[in-house]
Amino acid sequence: RYYEFTHFSDNLMTDAEINEMPRVWIIGGDGGMGDIGYQNVSKMILQNRPNVKALMLDTQVYSNTGGQNSDSTPMLGGGDMNAFGAASQGKCIEKKTVAETFLAGHGSPFVAQVSIANAPKLFRSILDALDYRGTAFLQCFTTCQPEHGVGDDMALDQAQRVRDSRGAPEFVFNPRMGETYEEALDLKGNPNLQGDWYKTKFKATGEPYRYTVAHWCATEARFRNHLKKVKEEEAAKLIPLENMLVRLTQNDVVYRRHLDPEHRAYVPDFGVYIKTLPAKGNKPVTMKLSRQLVLFCVERRKAWRLLQSKVGIQNTEYAAQRAILADVDAGIISKEDLFSRAQELMEERVLGPAATKTA
Repeated sequence: RYYEFTHFSDNLMTDAEINEMPRVWIIGGDGGMGDIGYQNVSKMILQNRPNVKALMLDTQVYSNTGGQNSDSTPMLGGGDMNAFGAASQGKCIEKKTVAETFLAGHGSPFVAQVSIANAPKLFRSILDALDYRGTAFLQCFTTCQPEHGVGDDMALDQAQRVRDSRGAPEFVFNPRMGETYEEALDLKGNPNLQGDWYKTKFKATGEPYRYTVAHWCATEARFRNHLKKVKEEEAAKLIPLENMLVRLTQNDVVYRRHLDPEHRAYVPDFGVYIKTLPAKGNKPVTMKLSRQLVLFCVERRKAWRLLQSKVGIQNTEYAAQRAILADVDAGIISKEDLFSRAQELMEERVLGPAATKTA
């Protein structure tokens, strides 16, 4: 007993005693915790001490030092110190979702990616993190109004938009629920859990559309170089984003097929368009997208599909896309047919030909 008391640690404490301990909160930004300080956070997570909790306020940029890219910055960049021009259209590397990196290879932490977009879930996650005996890490999307180029009253709106667009999906990983991803990982709170994007309508026109990260980006001035307004007659010569996303996979991007004009995955710079809502107003506008913004959509879709697979969701849109592209690459479906009917082909695979005709 003498040795135990002279070498006393939390290993010898009961759950009731642990609950009486003061919690140490580590709070920082994505630059300090997810980029330059990531190694230290990783080590802290691995140590799994019961009274250590971490909150990363994810502004997706080094906010306090002038707007440099961090690992958490989207592929588009968008900070004050981010170059956009002929040689580069932004950060040009995939976004690191810091919280997701702690879902594997980091022991048994409580992990959540939440925000004010869903206040009840945010507060519930904080309470569960406090109650968890091990280390907890929460990543919270946080608007930086001057760097993001949004109004001072837009924090809630932007948090909801980035979540709904798959830019920063909500999830909670609670090891107390079990030892598999399907038991411990919870994606509830995200719209349309089963598909790639969620479907909504323009209030002004009633026209349906699918809300992608490109639609979120259209509401923040930091991404303004990646979107240009066009007239309807010009858009008729461009490729709808929905069509382009059927042709293109993340593997195509890795192998740079999106730069090959002869390949089905070729993405023309500012040759793809969407209809979306502007930052202010409720009347849809047509905007053409930079190549990098299209690639950002593909990257975020891939990240969302990986999260879906962890909880056991079978994404039928992903399966349909793989089948279509396999047929195209095998010559069963021509490139011309793919280019002209990509969305229709997807709907046929997901819903069936009869349902498509009925719709």
